[in-house]
Amino acid sequence: MNSNLFEVPQRQSEIGILLIFLTRIFNLLKGFWAIIVYLLFTGPSGATLVYIVLGLGVMSVLVLIYSFVFYRKFLFHIDYKNQEFVLQEGVFNTEDIAIPFDRIQQVYIKRSILQRILNVNSFVVETAGSKKEEISIKAISNEKANQLLAILIKVKDKYSEKLTDPEITGTTSENKFWTHELSFLTLLKIGISTNYLRGLVLIAAFFMTIYNEVRTVSEEHSETIQKYLDELPGPMESVSIFVFIAVIVLFLSVLITVAEVFIKYFNLKLTQTKDSLELEMGLKTNTKVSLQPRRVQLLQVITNPVQKWLNLYEVHISLANSENELQKSKIKIPGLDQATVSKVNSFLYTDPSSGFGETFLPDKILLVRRLIIVLVPAMASCFAVFFVDDVSFTTWLFLAGLYAVIAVIWQILMFRSLTLIISEDFVYKKYGVWNKTEERLEIYKIQSISVFQPLWYEKKNLVNIIFHTAGGDISFRTVNKNILPYINYMFYKIESNSRSWM
Repeated sequence: MNSNLFEVPQRQSEIGILLIFLTRIFNLLKGFWAIIVYLLFTGPSGATLVYIVLGLGVMSVLVLIYSFVFYRKFLFHIDYKNQEFVLQEGVFNTEDIAIPFDRIQQVYIKRSILQRILNVNSFVVETAGSKKEEISIKAISNEKANQLLAILIKVKDKYSEKLTDPEITGTTSENKFWTHELSFLTLLKIGISTNYLRGLVLIAAFFMTIYNEVRTVSEEHSETIQKYLDELPGPMESVSIFVFIAVIVLFLSVLITVAEVFIKYFNLKLTQTKDSLELEMGLKTNTKVSLQPRRVQLLQVITNPVQKWLNLYEVHISLANSENELQKSKIKIPGLDQATVSKVNSFLYTDPSSGFGETFLPDKILLVRRLIIVLVPAMASCFAVFFVDDVSFTTWLFLAGLYAVIAVIWQILMFRSLTLIISEDFVYKKYGVWNKTEERLEIYKIQSISVFQPLWYEKKNLVNIIFHTAGGDISFRTVNKNILPYINYMFYKIESNSRSWM
């Protein structure tokens, strides 16, 4: 039958009362955590305990009444006539929020652990330029959430078209093109091959804190500690102990990274339908997002030598948002093989490889400038020899030399990786030493282009370029001015294109 779902104002699932109650109780207890800890350690008297129990009982009753009233006064519906999504909420003061369809930027579903236990979802609506969630429905059933997600995606582009029930029941097996799921083994590979340096940093910070505490104690018991140090084993035994500790630290860092990957990307499923890419993932907070091609501003594909050997690639998709909220609008999809990355490219871009392409490289002055910047700390550290008694000239020379060699090699490799390609319809930027990154931007989605030339670039005819989009910027520095005709061509492509990307 033909009908407009959600046309009549309706409430959340009834279990939402319990969700609101538990959330409010948790927030209240969190606000009084210091008092709770104090009472646990001091042990309250019998009379005090009675008053605490009575207080908690009264508070629970009041919160329950508040939760019920909040649930009853929380209403949402779709106003098809005025083309708006409308929400009404408030216990003491009623607030009406109406979002026009053309302002809706992103809609998605997410579930916390508590919501999964109660079998409800959060439904979030974000608008372009918004600094926060405009609308968040905390307790909506899975069926209604999927229907509402499908409706708001469709009505934004088809204001006048009435949607029938079969069209808005969500993703069905008939319109699925392909599905990619992350297995347990793939999640383990991702955790082992990526971002383990973060785990090392966390462990280093932990040991630095312990070191500072031990140093404070050592100043008070220097004689005792010196006697203990004199009894330590010889050099070979010390090296063995050091290697053992290093292996343990490395294992812990990998373990931390693997755990983080499992929490963020557990049960990741990427499905292409006729109109969108459906992404669902997360253990602690399960999120479901629907991505439409024209809303994608920037696409990044990242891998490193280990991941490439394992056929693993990470895709970052940037959506339009305000300048202060760009990070929030970046969606990371790890663990894709090369074939799936090609499928994503083919779906997001009707013609992934187009027409002519011109390659631009940075001038060597960029390398010289970066080498100067990275070598300044090594040269400045020579003052440590004069002001720190424990640092000898030989030690400083070894450490500064090691840093300089690594920094110089790294900057040379980074410089050689920098490439900008301008094709018929796309701008590509490639860079990276360990993590190889390729950024892709459709020319017609560019909001503006900044071209500036510092005084010291004039003699060498160099300019800096920044391509501005609603999903972030792509910059390329110290490029020859022969790029300017291509920039003019890009302005022509932007002005002559009538396609919408919001």
